[in-house]
Amino acid sequence: MYNVLGVKEVKEAEARAAGSGLSEDILIENAAAALKEAVCSLTEPRDKICVLAGGGNNGADGMSLARMLFLAGRKVELVVTAKKFGGSAEVRLSACRALGVPEIAAETFRPQNYALIVDAMLGTGCDRPLGGIMLDMTEKLNDSDVFVLAVDIPTGLNADTGETDVAVIADETLTFSCVKLGHIIGEGRNYCGNLVVADIGIRGESGVKAVAGDGLKLPARKTVSHKYNYGRVRVIAGSPEMMGASLLAHESAAAALKSGAGLAALCVPSSLRAVYQSRVKEETLCFLPDRDGKIVFDKQALDALFVKTGAILLGPGMGENPELIKIIEYIKDNFTGTFVIDADGLNALAANVEILNTHKADIILTPHAGEFARLTRGMFDDDMPVTDKVKKFAARFGIVVAEKSATTVISDGNETYLNTTGTPALAKGGSGDVLGGMIAAFACRMPPLNAALFGCYHFGKCAETAEKIYGSESLTASNIIVKNL
Repeated sequence: MYNVLGVKEVKEAEARAAGSGLSEDILIENAAAALKEAVCSLTEPRDKICVLAGGGNNGADGMSLARMLFLAGRKVELVVTAKKFGGSAEVRLSACRALGVPEIAAETFRPQNYALIVDAMLGTGCDRPLGGIMLDMTEKLNDSDVFVLAVDIPTGLNADTGETDVAVIADETLTFSCVKLGHIIGEGRNYCGNLVVADIGIRGESGVKAVAGDGLKLPARKTVSHKYNYGRVRVIAGSPEMMGASLLAHESAAAALKSGAGLAALCVPSSLRAVYQSRVKEETLCFLPDRDGKIVFDKQALDALFVKTGAILLGPGMGENPELIKIIEYIKDNFTGTFVIDADGLNALAANVEILNTHKADIILTPHAGEFARLTRGMFDDDMPVTDKVKKFAARFGIVVAEKSATTVISDGNETYLNTTGTPALAKGGSGDVLGGMIAAFACRMPPLNAALFGCYHFGKCAETAEKIYGSESLTASNIIVKNL
């Protein structure tokens, strides 16, 4: 795990550093030294380098870098993209000019003339769309194929939300002492390229942690144990329109049996039994009362599902069904295990989310960004970071939320985690159904927050493994579970 900070937390960390003797000037010089090391490792002595520097502290980092490269005998040119300068940038620009660091006008800048360009125009303070000279420089960079190294964060990218209208697309971003939220949420990962953290002395504190490497190992299965030690998962799914989605959710739960549930049962509309009977193997089938292929509320049938069951997943492939909200309400108020609500279950819940104010079951919601927006409509300001939205929503209802994206945000209202495992190959229908089944399986063995975190993490790792077999374009949801970690 590593801490991920917002802009406010970074500023607080910088203030603490200044109070302990690490002044702004020292931090800038430390940053420039780290940048010089990075630039020299990415280029040859004969290569031509350009530093684009703004008027704030990000620009000051770039100006100090240009000075250090010039004094080291490297071929460097400086382009100043601001007309007004903060004190730190003004002093460093004067130093560059006093030493004779080559400087060219912005209008004569041509990206193709360089082997590497350093983007030090705007840093974490960017909170509005780009315009003027910085927009022009950004468009020039993005239209070229030159290697771009961004200082701290690509120009134009919001460091809190990871959102942008236009931003520099960097090949590598060198950030200082800590990862910022905008690097890995929103669209940040599309702009930052390879993200490298250089320690310049700032010590940040954060309530958000990201998962790194192979940090989440599943608990070992005991030598002497049986299937009921690992719980039973029930997957309520299916409708005439989307039968495949429920099969995927069932297969995901079955794959997770290796390290999760001891039993898995697919609970589907009774009138559709013939569709599912030929597909199951180790798993079992349960048939629920339905009307025209849509499951209907039946207290007796639902009570039977609660027996010896650790987790219930509801939603995959159920379509629009007015009975769903009644089923959800009954399960949440009467089931004592973990209740995972996904897909069409979330769509039904969005119409009356306040029913979550009370519940006997532990609840995990697994919405993608659009579903989460529907669940939270009118609750939060649009510009609030998604990490804050997820945390506040989870806290309000006493539940766990996993807001799915390339970086999934997971919170129980107290702790918040970011998961970055996975691959763009997961951007296909059915992937979320597989994840829901895995989370339900893990929920039989661990607390809800851990189940969501471990489920998202291992789902992504499984997909990374499967992609090597099937390729990025050909990987489908049912392939994800071929390899389990």
